[in-house]
Amino acid sequence: MEAQRVVKIKWNKNIYSIDITNFNKLDQLTNEISKLSSVLPNEQKLVYKSKVLKEDKQLQSIPDKATISMLGAKPKDLSGQAKQEKVTFVEDLTEEQKLQLLREKGEEIVFGLKNLGNTCYLNATVQTLGRIPELREALKKFATQQSNNTGLPYQFTYSLGQTYNLLDKATDAVIPMNLVNNIRQLNPLFAENENGVYKQQDADECVSLLLNTVKNFLPNKEEDSYSKILIDELFGIEMNIQLKCVESESEKKTKKEVVYKLICYIDNNTIELVEGLKKSLKENIEMFSDSLQRNSFFEKTQYINRLPNYLNVQFMRFFWKSANTATGAKAGKAKILKSVLFSKIIDLYDMCTDETKEILNLGRKIESKLLKDDKNFKVENVKKEEGKNYVPTGRYQLISVITHQGRSSESGHYIGWVHKKDDKWLKYDDDNVSMVLTNDILELKGGGDWHMAYICFFKQLEVPFVELTE
Repeated sequence: MEAQRVVKIKWNKNIYSIDITNFNKLDQLTNEISKLSSVLPNEQKLVYKSKVLKEDKQLQSIPDKATISMLGAKPKDLSGQAKQEKVTFVEDLTEEQKLQLLREKGEEIVFGLKNLGNTCYLNATVQTLGRIPELREALKKFATQQSNNTGLPYQFTYSLGQTYNLLDKATDAVIPMNLVNNIRQLNPLFAENENGVYKQQDADECVSLLLNTVKNFLPNKEEDSYSKILIDELFGIEMNIQLKCVESESEKKTKKEVVYKLICYIDNNTIELVEGLKKSLKENIEMFSDSLQRNSFFEKTQYINRLPNYLNVQFMRFFWKSANTATGAKAGKAKILKSVLFSKIIDLYDMCTDETKEILNLGRKIESKLLKDDKNFKVENVKKEEGKNYVPTGRYQLISVITHQGRSSESGHYIGWVHKKDDKWLKYDDDNVSMVLTNDILELKGGGDWHMAYICFFKQLEVPFVELTE
């Protein structure tokens, strides 16, 4: 059986995917393209690797996932006298038509999500994770598939993709009714209410539930990838863990573990995010000692062996506070309000294993060369192209933030902040969307009762591979 071959036809701003597995003649391809583009077969010029396709045998040598460029134009209307185009004034367009026109011109039109009863934690999560194009597109595509699966995890994943599809075509704020109903059914915790009012929930628990639920339905089809599961590919952090018994130093254990986030530990001495991340990688834990045959404390040290495409960082803002009978205070999650600085770009190099550092060293040397060749080069401006190899640098760029305002995770308000372009960010306060600047984002460091960063998403910064000469 012949291996499947699906090619991309690039024409102007359009890209068509066509299965050519069973095509033996070139005109089979040109006829298929004509159906999609309305460009007549004899008007098409197909170019692959700088050569115009003219013979049937050339078609057989084109591999799966190849991109073919097409030159050609739609036929003009020659049915007698020229038709006079109808002039439509912008003032005559409906609001929906105006928005559609702007989208066709490449403008990004954004809308928020309606709050359906303390659902700001979910709205902020959807908007900030939506800044990750690979995840957003995979979920949107999933929501276009037909299935009889009635399971709650499937329905939640479907409704999340459906929500992104609605946001991309919206002419007003989107009401995520299906998504809210599904998350409340999926985990009864999110359906808790008091006196008929739904309780506020923890955005970090929402992010964890979302990623762990959708991972089973989103495969990663990229070859030579870290994982065949898209969520693991995007967020998976492989940790090398070393354990040393405090009472019996000769007893050492090592293991590997995949996690989806790093935690910024906050104490009285924590000033900055990376410092807090480093603190979280070292701790003492109690576990069974084989040499002592009883529980003992072990020094746990972690190093990053695999850096993810996108880094999920949680500020450890909440801790469990016991009830106080003297004051009448109830037990619950209390909040650490301390100011913790964070930057637009962070560096994880010092937290990595020696093997990972070798790769990062190569990326940093390439970055230095590119900067030497072009003083205006910035690694954050690198746009990845298909077919090229890229090398990580260990640095990450901030792309979205979830903030919390209030004194406990079970109260207060969540907002999503999403990087748009250059120095511009979007503030998603449920269905109220406004523009802010990078400096406004960096002020979300805490230290008072205003909104402070609780969860940050960063994008891995990579450089294109180039040969280095000694």
